[in-house]
Amino acid sequence: MKKSIYVQLVLIFIGVFIISNIVSSIFISLSMEQNLKAQVESQLVHTVEKIKEVYENEKISIEDLEKLFHDIYINIKFIDDVERYDLNEEMKSELEKEKILVFNGYGHKKFSFSLPVVIAKAGDHYIVAKPKLKDIGFNARSFIMTTNIVSIAIGSIIFLFVGKMIVKPIRRLTKATEKVAAGDFNISLESHRKDEIDTLISSFNTMAKKLKSIEILRSDFISNISHEFKTPLTSIQGYTKLLKDCNEVDKNEYIDIIIEETKRLSMLATNILMLNKIEGENVSIYMEQFSMDEQIRKAILLLENKWSDKDIQLEIDLESVEYKGNQNLMYQVWINLIDNAIKFSPNGENIEIKLYKKHGKIIFSIMDNGTGISKEDQDRVFEKFYKADKSRNTEGNGPGLSIVKRILDIHQGEISLDNSLKKGTKIIVKL
Repeated sequence: MKKSIYVQLVLIFIGVFIISNIVSSIFISLSMEQNLKAQVESQLVHTVEKIKEVYENEKISIEDLEKLFHDIYINIKFIDDVERYDLNEEMKSELEKEKILVFNGYGHKKFSFSLPVVIAKAGDHYIVAKPKLKDIGFNARSFIMTTNIVSIAIGSIIFLFVGKMIVKPIRRLTKATEKVAAGDFNISLESHRKDEIDTLISSFNTMAKKLKSIEILRSDFISNISHEFKTPLTSIQGYTKLLKDCNEVDKNEYIDIIIEETKRLSMLATNILMLNKIEGENVSIYMEQFSMDEQIRKAILLLENKWSDKDIQLEIDLESVEYKGNQNLMYQVWINLIDNAIKFSPNGENIEIKLYKKHGKIIFSIMDNGTGISKEDQDRVFEKFYKADKSRNTEGNGPGLSIVKRILDIHQGEISLDNSLKKGTKIIVKL
């Protein structure tokens, strides 16, 4: 059976409260009893001494002395013998020597302790002094226990309301969690507390926000990856059909296009696998010293066919830079950035590539003269498969810029866009 945390809190509180009250009651009552008994014994002895002195010296009658203490909390009686008290020989001997005898001989059935009795011999009589139970408040235990029972009842009632206040945010959090589990990420809980529950609610809000972003990203991923794969597949399908009935010149052209589209599919699949490995931290990050400017030159040469086919002029200014990092991953950065610049540059335009050191940082910049990226899209271009213009049928970024961003994060680097340009795109990498 499911147990409510509210019920558990209340039961724990009441249990702890009862146990602590019982222990404290026993301790206090025992301490109070001993103190009261000592005070009563002292007062009884003093009273008996005075009565004996008055009886023997002033010759006041027994009846008059007993009347003097009728309305006082001490009960005084003159008796002829002490046989009813079952005294031993030693006690009787002390009385005969006119000593004052103190003993606990006055029991009461409601209590586990005996009240003190004081006896002294005066002439032929014995003076017996006892406390009056109802007058001295010797029922300390019942008083303390009654007080504690009342306090337990009042404390429990108060905690019923306090417990609800404690559990209320947890119940709200439970309902919100159920909504998130059902796929509703548009939820945010308010909290004005300054405790662990506030931290929990804040963490929940952060989780819901991130889950919402992941859900949006997942939807974008499905949409964009479908588009990325669909475009080259459509081209391959179309040109394959054209191969059935075409001349030799067109045939060669169509075959070249099909080859390029298959390469594009292969690159896209490779990038997806690379991104998955990097994000899953399954790739070995081995750092070593290498020449960064030489690595960038190799990347430029690798892409020579692409920029020469579009008659693009490269303006290259690379300082000699030594860097310690993962060569394979950093090579992937330059390939992606240069390839993107070529991809979105019109035929016959220029691309500027620079590498230099400034203020203790290594700075790489690449600028093209393409259509550029709107300010609204600049913050999202490094997300997986994000495409600024989703209506176009041209090639998208695919996961390329996401891979670049993740690799640079691993190397404690930064990547940003220069949004001051009126035309084209300039990407800046800082290491």
